[in-house]
Amino acid sequence: MTNQTVTRVAAPIAALSVLLLVLSVGAAWYVWDMQERASGPIASSVASVTAAQELEISIREVSHQFNRYLIMLDRKHLEPVPRLKARTAAALANAEASSTSPAEEALMLRTRQGYERFFAEYERLLAHPPREGMYSEIIKLTDTVLTPEIVEPAHEYLRLNEGSLTQASETNQQLARRLVVGMVAIGLFGSAGGLLGGWVIAATVRRNIARTEARLLTTAEELDRAARRQGLLGGGDPADPLDRVSVSVSAVIERLRETERAALRAEQLAWVGQMAAGIAHEIRNPLMAIKLLVQAGAERPGGPALRPRDFQVLDEEIGRLEQIVSGFLDFARPPRPNPREFDAVETVAQALDGVQPRAELQGVSLSLDRTGGPVVVSADPNQLRQVFLNLLINALDAQPRGGSIEMAVRADRSAVVLTVADAGPGIAPGVADRIFEPFVSTKESGLGLGLSICRRIAEAHGGTLSAGDRPGGGAVFTLRIPTGGAALSA
Repeated sequence: MTNQTVTRVAAPIAALSVLLLVLSVGAAWYVWDMQERASGPIASSVASVTAAQELEISIREVSHQFNRYLIMLDRKHLEPVPRLKARTAAALANAEASSTSPAEEALMLRTRQGYERFFAEYERLLAHPPREGMYSEIIKLTDTVLTPEIVEPAHEYLRLNEGSLTQASETNQQLARRLVVGMVAIGLFGSAGGLLGGWVIAATVRRNIARTEARLLTTAEELDRAARRQGLLGGGDPADPLDRVSVSVSAVIERLRETERAALRAEQLAWVGQMAAGIAHEIRNPLMAIKLLVQAGAERPGGPALRPRDFQVLDEEIGRLEQIVSGFLDFARPPRPNPREFDAVETVAQALDGVQPRAELQGVSLSLDRTGGPVVVSADPNQLRQVFLNLLINALDAQPRGGSIEMAVRADRSAVVLTVADAGPGIAPGVADRIFEPFVSTKESGLGLGLSICRRIAEAHGGTLSAGDRPGGGAVFTLRIPTGGAALSA
């Protein structure tokens, strides 16, 4: 759609949407306001009723214990009175805190005064019991204090709060009825607005479909002519414009795929040529040394003879050839990971032990941060050890006259992270972006395959290998290997 079409469609819909939004916000605010007005009194009344019920239950339990004493004349029925006194005091304090009207506060004041008077008289009787017994005094105390000054005002307090709760409930019902009316009104407005918006959208879309179909016919004809010029189509043409476009696009896409495959083959051949050039360059020097030794031995007086030093040079050069061929094989066909769980910290420590003698000769200090304890990872220990050794050897090569190498292993939520930091000159700016590419090296005798193989091993484990410069100087390499459950590629 054009901008003008979008504007024509969106303008009435936006206006209607804003209107409905205003109505909805207004209705929501009105409902919220009414709910706040109703929920406050309901919550207060419920709390007051609960407190009043607890108070009346506590007072009636006190009265019940005194009645049992009066019936049985056994003082053991007075033993629970201290516990019931404490419970009544707590219930009375809760009821006083829940009082919100002058009438409720007056009733609670009467109850408080009666409570204090009743238990003061009762404790006085316990401290100085009459000679004729406490029977008559307790009857007098319950009749003159407990019932009229505690039980009756507490019951009146309960009845008053139940009335407030009933009134609040009626108010809430009125709110519910208003809410229903409001929702019905919003539903009617929404339905009418939806019908109007749908009609506008349908009319606009119908016009745009007609325009799109005309453009589609033109596009189908152009694709058809282009595909026929390339000899990609044959047979009759479909009658439906969409089918014609689909057939033509499929033919063009297939041609693009063939072009992409051809480009990929050309790229692979270029890599093969680059690899062949690298192999030829690397093996030329060892072969030349071997050739010179053989020619020199053949030209010596008395016939061909090789000295012990010649055999040593031959062995070194043949070993170098084997190393070169092995490196190319590892690059061209990396071994498949054989994962198992092991302690990455211990494997790093073993790699450090392997380069310790060379580090001592160069005056390079090695350190491993073990503060995190063992770090278990599911991976191929041999391949990761190869990565660790390669990174350590590169760090040693960067510091021929002494320095330091700091290694750390830690685990986060999803991966095990290994860092190798050195104090060398850092990564050369010219190779920073290509350091993991094959045949890229800053060392005179390097093949430029070590870091490329390390990155392929990391990716085969579902991880990553990255490089950067340290803020204080030197380079730092970071290897991330997912923790157990990471998919390993073949």
